[in-house]
This record gives sequence, C-alpha cells and structure tokens, in this order.
Amino acid sequence: MKPVYAVAAMLTLAGAASAQATVQSVTLQDLERFATDAGHEVVAFGETTENSLRAETPNGVTYYMEGTACDDGACRGIIMSSRFQATDAVTLDKVNRANLERAAVSVWRLEESVGVSRYVILDGGMSEANIKINLDNFLAIVPGVVEYFFEQ
Repeated sequence: MKPVYAVAAMLTLAGAASAQATVQSVTLQDLERFATDAGHEVVAFGETTENSLRAETPNGVTYYMEGTACDDGACRGIIMSSRFQATDAVTLDKVNRANLERAAVSVWRLEESVGVSRYVILDGGMSEANIKINLDNFLAIVPGVVEYFFEQ
C-alpha cells in the first residue's frame, strides 16, 4: 500500500508544479508589475529602450529592467542592470575579479560608468515566480558590487 501513496504524492507534487504558468515573453506592463509587486517605485519609462523602465528599491538601489528580443512589445528576454559613476577605483582588473566572484551577474565598465547586469532568457518558458527570484537575486548582489568598488 505504501508505494501507492508515494505515487499519489509524486503526482500531486507534479500537478502543483505544472499548475504554475510559464511565460515565454513579457511586456513593459509585466516589467512594471514585477517592480511594483516587489515594493519598488517605478520612476521612469523608456530611458534606454522603448521597452524599459527605471525603478528604485526602498533601500535606494536604482536599477533598469529592459525587455529584449521584442516583437510588437512582446519581449523574449529581460536585462536587469544597475549603473554607477566609475572612479579610479574601478580598474579593469577589479572588474574582472568582480566577474569571477559573482557568476550570477556580469560586471562591466563602459566609459565613465560601472555596471552590474543579469540577463534572463525566456525561450522555452519561465514561471513568473522565477523571474521575480531572478530580480531579487540581482538586487541582492548589486550592493556587494558597489561595496567592492567604492567602500574598500
């Protein structure tokens, strides 16, 4: 009788997992919802691309979310980024080390800016919960990058 219960439990868990809808594209409105559902204030739209927004967390982290690979407003990718004014402390060696130490994001320097970004590809589908977790993880890493460059 125990194997029957085990099979029933597995089917129940599989049903719950498959009940979570997956998305294969997002719109600017979806990006706005991800930001506001996280308790962030959306402060601007369209600054980097037509499918982008700038938001701020309650603890002051400013970030961008941009839809990428878009067709008629439906975007199959999301790039999350945060940018800061670079100082002499932001050397290419430190950028390379920051990348090695933080595999979940890309750290880069472009002219007078240093940035942190995370790219999410929606091909094949992803749950909205996973997109939110990606945003949370990205925003959890950004302060450490800032500290690495500016508070040593």
